[in-house]
Amino acid sequence: MSSADLATVVIACPHCGTRYQVPHATLGAGGREVQCAQCGKSWHAEANVPPPAAIDPDTMFPADEAALDFAFEEEARAIAPPPPAHPPAEADPEHERTLAEIRAAIAPKPKKQPVNAMDAAAISKAQKSFDRRQRRVIGTLPLARVRRTARLAAFVLLASMLILGFSLRTDLVTWFPSLAGLYATIGLPVNIVGLEFQDSKTINSLRAGKMVMQVTSRIRSIASRAVKVPPVLVSLIGADGAVLYEWTVAPSAPEMDPGDVLDFSTEVNSPPSGAVSVRLSFTTKAS
Repeated sequence: MSSADLATVVIACPHCGTRYQVPHATLGAGGREVQCAQCGKSWHAEANVPPPAAIDPDTMFPADEAALDFAFEEEARAIAPPPPAHPPAEADPEHERTLAEIRAAIAPKPKKQPVNAMDAAAISKAQKSFDRRQRRVIGTLPLARVRRTARLAAFVLLASMLILGFSLRTDLVTWFPSLAGLYATIGLPVNIVGLEFQDSKTINSLRAGKMVMQVTSRIRSIASRAVKVPPVLVSLIGADGAVLYEWTVAPSAPEMDPGDVLDFSTEVNSPPSGAVSVRLSFTTKAS
């Protein structure tokens, strides 16, 4: 393609003034009809500027190759960046590593974030709230109502049995003597006789050159009704807890009303020398 084909001219629409740049060869020497893309009207456009003369490529550069090389070198030097005044020294990797370690050592340590106690508390609170809602929902179910009623009935029954077992323990042991050991095991010994000894004393004295042991006490009725007074069993106990000697004594009154008090007294001649204590109890046997 020649330079004449590449030359362009500027034409203007005489109706709206819009300007266009078109190749010279498109219009030709005599011009041609063209249409404006802006207003849509046509006119006869002519190339007012003659096309440039063709350029011979062989005449674009001088024949002197040395001069051409010199021109290229000058142009290269003109566009090349200036050299640095002092070339940068190569970085010492060991030095860089040492500096990095020093910076890391003196840098403030990031504070460890404590465990978010509020989050744990919130989770615990939410869990408790969920459990309460779940219990309320379960509590409305028919089966849950039955279980709740059964537990309440069992509790009431157990409490009633304990109250009756405590208040009627004397009568229960009277009807079922084997229960006496059970009550004694739990620290509630049962007095089925309805009588108890109070102010028991032991007095040793010499009479006609013999040692005489006198045992005195008071029998008090703790029953809510009149009870018979059984014989009293007197036991002399040694240091090892063994019974050394015992005898029975019939009380002076066969029966006692609630709250009555009866004096009791007995004595034995030449008691065992190893006796250290006296035990009084009621028995159904007399001797």
